[in-house]
Amino acid sequence: METTWLIIGFTAQLLFSARFLVQWIATERRGRSYVPVAFWYLGIIGAAMLLAYAVVWKHDPVIALG
Repeated sequence: METTWLIIGFTAQLLFSARFLVQWIATERRGRSYVPVAFWYLGIIGAAMLLAYAVVWKHDPVIALG
C-alpha cells in the first residue's frame, strides 16, 4: 500500500511540474506567450492527486494547503 501511495505522489508531482514544459514548448512553437489547454488539465489532475496524497496518506495539512 505504501508503494502505491508513493507512486501516486511522485506521479502527481510529475504531472503538476510538467505544466512548465508544456507551456514552454507551446510558447516556442507559436513564437509568443501561450497557455495551452493541456496546461490546465495537468494542473488540475496533478493538484487533485497531490491533495489526495496529502490528506489520505500523509495526513499532512501543510501539504494539503499547498
